[in-house]
Amino acid sequence: MSFVPLPANEKIQIAWPTPNRQLFDAPEKFFARTRVNADYGKPGFTRDCGKRFHRGCDIAPVSVTATGKTTRVIFTDCATGRDFESDEPTLVPDDDVFRVFDGVVVEAVDDEYASDFGKHVVVEHRWPISGEKFFTLYGHLAEIATGVGQRIGKMGQTSRIADARNWMAIAPHLHFEVRDAAGNSYDPVEFLKRFLPPRKVAPRET
Repeated sequence: MSFVPLPANEKIQIAWPTPNRQLFDAPEKFFARTRVNADYGKPGFTRDCGKRFHRGCDIAPVSVTATGKTTRVIFTDCATGRDFESDEPTLVPDDDVFRVFDGVVVEAVDDEYASDFGKHVVVEHRWPISGEKFFTLYGHLAEIATGVGQRIGKMGQTSRIADARNWMAIAPHLHFEVRDAAGNSYDPVEFLKRFLPPRKVAPRET
């Protein structure tokens, strides 16, 4: 499995999907990660010691609350292949989630047990030159916004899979995907890096 290339000639300017804007300057704070897997939230073969392909990127929250509780997870030591249990502190995210580009909501699932993505939203967009459709997906939401505007909802920890909910308790995140009209996945990090506004560089002191 691999990502399909982004259209070479399309030029759009997108918005950040969450308040976390550290992709360029501090990527270790942009992606959700676990104590054992620093690549947990990155796209590609980043799960199960590089054996499982991750179509999205998992964006860590900026605003988060420690619950004071722990949950037990099973980590794998990739060097030895051995599993080990660990009690890890749990966290609750509190970031808003926004659509990255103008489009139409074509799917809004408010039943957290209906999908692996839990409560989630899919937005349909159009490339300006070709007119072809593409889609962005915002997964594991706590709530879905029903009003008009760029806000999609609030970051959460929802999924029909109990094990996924358990991992999100220690590594909360927004699961963000970008797909073409045929359902093929673009690399979401490449998409963000290419189409987000240019960073402002502070002038040097003289």
